[in-house]
Amino acid sequence: MEFYQLEAFVMVVGHRSFSRAAEILFLSQPTVSAHVKNLETELGMPLFDRGKSELLLTQAGESLYRHARDMLDMRTVALTELQGQGELGKEMLMVAASSVPCQYLLPRAIAAFEAQYPSVSVTLRQENSRQVCEDIFRYHYPLGVVGEKNLLPHLVFEPVLEDELIVAIPRREEYSDLLRHDSLTGGDLLGRKILLREPGSGTRSIFERELRNAGYTLEQFKVSIFDNQETIKQAVRQGVGLTVISRFVVEEYAEFGLLDIRPLAGQRLKREFWLVYHQKRVFSPAVRALYANLSTFFRQEAP
Repeated sequence: MEFYQLEAFVMVVGHRSFSRAAEILFLSQPTVSAHVKNLETELGMPLFDRGKSELLLTQAGESLYRHARDMLDMRTVALTELQGQGELGKEMLMVAASSVPCQYLLPRAIAAFEAQYPSVSVTLRQENSRQVCEDIFRYHYPLGVVGEKNLLPHLVFEPVLEDELIVAIPRREEYSDLLRHDSLTGGDLLGRKILLREPGSGTRSIFERELRNAGYTLEQFKVSIFDNQETIKQAVRQGVGLTVISRFVVEEYAEFGLLDIRPLAGQRLKREFWLVYHQKRVFSPAVRALYANLSTFFRQEAP
């Protein structure tokens, strides 16, 4: 088992594509495929389920991926210490986050980090909170930021920033009765079209929980499902419906008068954003630096 084989395997898993892995490694796709195939031959078992249209790991592949990540990260740690480097070496990191931190908070944090450590390249991947936690658990990413915990074994959740969910309302005549109030109740939303994310979204889960606490169920409301926060924000602006959404998403639109916002009275529509990682995973020097920078960034963002 050679490091170049493990690197090819890890890159394929991380990018879910043999062709993309080949591009990043500056190798041909057949070469990457051969590295992975030779690894499977040596181990005597398949690492990918090739009967599926999607690139899925077998149980053995899942296990090897975690060990391979640790071996590669430990190699990076050892080389850094032995060479006595004052600066981080070249490394590519991928961070997963739920929609609000991924779209509205992390781009500024990553830009500041890369300015300080230009040899490290960071990519963001947006997923819902549940999926982020599952992927951190499977070692697909070293760090994640979520708005809801998925309590899988060995995951550590550190609270980094508080968010508040508010009602975003179109500035249209048909919503004038709502806009006359300084705050709203769940009853005020009955009969109105509410635009929400898919199940698994932290924002949606909190809203559903608070509806239940107030004696309502989501089935009592007219709900339309959208796949991202930005689409929902634009739809509210155009009068398609209202939404319950993070203040970080709509603050600027409210300031410029493109929509209005109101709190939901009597509802605990506040949540933490959590920095999540796997406590058994080895952190490379670049991941440790990114972890420290993200912790500092979120403290500065706190109101």
